[in-house]
Amino acid sequence: MKAFVVGQDGPSLQKDFPVPTPQPNEALVKVLRAGICNTDLELLKGYKGGMFRGVLGHEFVGEVVECSSKPDLVGSRVAGELNISCSNCRSCARGGDVARNHCLSRRVLGIINHDGTYAEYLTLPVVNLHVVPPSVPVELAAFVEPLAAACRIVEQNLIKPTDKVCVLGDGKLGLLIAEVLIRQNLQEKITLMGRHVEKAALLGESAATFLHAPQTADELPDDVKGNFDVVVDAAGTVEGLKMAAAMTVPMGTIVLKSTCAAKATIDTSGFVVQELTIVGSRCGPFPEAIQLLTEGNFDPSKYITAVYTLDQVEEAMEVAGSRGALKVQLAIAESELPAATGQRR
Repeated sequence: MKAFVVGQDGPSLQKDFPVPTPQPNEALVKVLRAGICNTDLELLKGYKGGMFRGVLGHEFVGEVVECSSKPDLVGSRVAGELNISCSNCRSCARGGDVARNHCLSRRVLGIINHDGTYAEYLTLPVVNLHVVPPSVPVELAAFVEPLAAACRIVEQNLIKPTDKVCVLGDGKLGLLIAEVLIRQNLQEKITLMGRHVEKAALLGESAATFLHAPQTADELPDDVKGNFDVVVDAAGTVEGLKMAAAMTVPMGTIVLKSTCAAKATIDTSGFVVQELTIVGSRCGPFPEAIQLLTEGNFDPSKYITAVYTLDQVEEAMEVAGSRGALKVQLAIAESELPAATGQRR
């Protein structure tokens, strides 16, 4: 099969990579579409110590073609959770979201010791798979994983209805987070801080207040400093974290939502003096994300910048990492190839 593989000598598209063999508790899935995530780009820059080897990618929608433990799943369209748990460690024994996200021996689709989505086929445990209703188009179903990550903030109960909230960063993840928070019946309109007012317009007229992000935290206007109960940092930069700290009220909360390969030194004294709570937020609930897509009032296709074939994966990743780009998808199955125009929308 075709697969985009990161090897010792770097990444390359291979035409004869072996089709994976599912274990008894796993399904073989034909990938229909895959999304390119910033984490994928960061892995190539050195995130996780630059040690990743294998097929890249973790966002996808696919069709189950083989499943010995649950034959009725064959033919279903599915999205899949990326964390593969061992079921035996102390984190797994705790169950719930701890087991889902924090298995001590976890493998992670396209990130840690398990081949990912930039391939014609992949395997995942049946428990990781979630059926996507036929009413959800393929291009939208490929958003389940990043949308679930946005829903994680709600699952963590980090925001109260009375909180004043700012999402810092108007990239693809920041916009999905804003979409989720807009639907949480907060008493005050959320603020989106970024550098592209046209992206804020994609949220809908008057859905959020837009603030232009300065280059540094020192340039923040006085009326923005210490103004938000919760700041969700989806910028993925060291300067973004400094801004988030400056914008948060004393004893407020900063939610870190982006992975970044960059190494940096930061002065933590402000976090201590202001008694700020810093919370990491990773993978989220797939059922809630699928429900958002099936309710019919949210169409994330407006966030698709371009669709490429797997043969064009290197060009696709270059576009995904370019300034202003939002979601870039790979049309992998033959049925999806007509959508792969390779043109920016």
